[in-house]
Amino acid sequence: MGGAQDQGQKLDILIRLSALQLVGERKRAEAIVVLGRAGMDNDLIADVVGTTPATVRAALSRERKKGNR
Repeated sequence: MGGAQDQGQKLDILIRLSALQLVGERKRAEAIVVLGRAGMDNDLIADVVGTTPATVRAALSRERKKGNR
């Protein structure tokens, strides 16, 4: 009765807390790149850093373009 859902919610909270700890006091764009490299999806990154998935996509795209130079 809700056991799997409760576990999923707890896991989601742990992931978010770990992500926040990982990015610490970094600037938003830097935090987005760190979380993207950690394999988090754009929606979750946006949620963690307090922005939109479109902003996350743009920041990751800029970072990829910098890497191609």
